[in-house]
Amino acid sequence: MIEIYNMGIVHCSVCVPKDMSREEVVAAVNNKSPTGIQNGWHIYSEKFRTGEENPHPCEKDANKLHYLMVC
Repeated sequence: MIEIYNMGIVHCSVCVPKDMSREEVVAAVNNKSPTGIQNGWHIYSEKFRTGEENPHPCEKDANKLHYLMVC
């Protein structure tokens, strides 16, 4: 359902279906890859470092979005 396509120490990038709510995205990412800290993953309020909006459309599948997460 979700794909974590880039994982760092405090950031990760995910590809999810467009119809998922922001709350569902957060829950799915925390379920798939728990951080081990109290706050867990949440949607980052900034743009991607490439300047793309967060979220932005997936370039491979028009029915998906990419989100940048931070913990």
